[in-house]
Amino acid sequence: MKNKEINVFRRTLFLLVLIIVFGILTACGNPSMIPVTVVPEIHVKALPAYITSVEFTVTGPGMEPLSASYDSLPDSINLAIPPGEDRYFELLVYVDGLLGLTPAISFKGSATVDLTPGDVVVELTMRLDSTKLVVPDAKNYRLVMIDDMSGAGWIAKNWLDFGFGSDFDFLPYDVDFDSRGRIYIANGASSASAYNIIRINDMSDISLIGKIAFGDVDSTPKYSLAVDRGNDVVYYANSTQLYRCDLDGGSIKSDFVMGTIGTIRGMAVDENGILYIAGNTGAGANMIFMYDPITELIINSYGTTISTAWDVLLKPPAVYIANQNGGLGYKIIELDTDLGFVDAFGNQSPVADDIMGNFYGPKRFLAILNKKIYILDEASTNEAPFLFQGDRLVAMSDITGADWETYGQTGTGVGQFEYYWAC
Repeated sequence: MKNKEINVFRRTLFLLVLIIVFGILTACGNPSMIPVTVVPEIHVKALPAYITSVEFTVTGPGMEPLSASYDSLPDSINLAIPPGEDRYFELLVYVDGLLGLTPAISFKGSATVDLTPGDVVVELTMRLDSTKLVVPDAKNYRLVMIDDMSGAGWIAKNWLDFGFGSDFDFLPYDVDFDSRGRIYIANGASSASAYNIIRINDMSDISLIGKIAFGDVDSTPKYSLAVDRGNDVVYYANSTQLYRCDLDGGSIKSDFVMGTIGTIRGMAVDENGILYIAGNTGAGANMIFMYDPITELIINSYGTTISTAWDVLLKPPAVYIANQNGGLGYKIIELDTDLGFVDAFGNQSPVADDIMGNFYGPKRFLAILNKKIYILDEASTNEAPFLFQGDRLVAMSDITGADWETYGQTGTGVGQFEYYWAC
């Protein structure tokens, strides 16, 4: 099967034949080893297009990890794997879309099966695994995509590209992706003619080509969103109310009971459909909430050292908080998935510098599926000592600030951003 024949936007079923050779010891009186060959079928669903390389691994208790790599999608994979329980199969494919316009970098499918001689079927559903950096550059009225923290592959699409009649009709505040790698944009525009949520397949889907706009329930700006990739639904919010719809904008629910949640700035959703929300109580207390959208109940909350938290990032077992106005050592906070405190990091920076740990004001997490932590960092006041506007990206590997990188500055050109300040 050739890559060009596989359409990422169809639920394609691809059968990969994996030849597995077992070594099984016979009875104690016979020390010989008899190879037993089985031919399981690997069912791969939603295989993406433009595959550039493939990595296949099998791990499990009592066996050495096995792997195979290919420069393209193979017709078969030959591995000698010992039988046993809980064999974990993982297929990782890397992609490079046409003209570099696709945000996806890789897709992954995995499954755990008990492996014994006989008929074995392993089903792998490919889901988005990692992406490029897609940046909501709100005050520049544009969406920007870059390959990495070097700024390579810079692509920017502004309000005109998206077919809006005014720059103020397009204020991208938040970005997320579905399992197929499509981009969802929360539009912070207040114009009644501007749709709230925009979905595009990639950075070539501009104007009326491939763009789907939906969620215009009450014509209020939408500031945050989170795609539940396991259940194929989108959660989005204005400053106070939560909404949910399917991936095409249908089946909108807008009457969630929010309890003590008064303000919503950012959110994330876990594999069980539980929302983690950064915001305030109705009384104005800064808080991180665990919210069950099915029961419409707050499960837990955390408010210690939280000060104008803008966003939440889930990397189980860790939950990271972009704590914009946090005090010394608390600009990024790490919690566990039950909202127990783990660690904190980062200081306020009164000048534009690249010193590890110095932030202007962390606001939004980007490329949320990637291994590293990517942060949209912005100085959001013109009062002393911050008599300037600072806009950049920050990347680090963990809560210690390891592998610290920065990219960008304030402005309207290539390598420059103006995020939310004075929007």
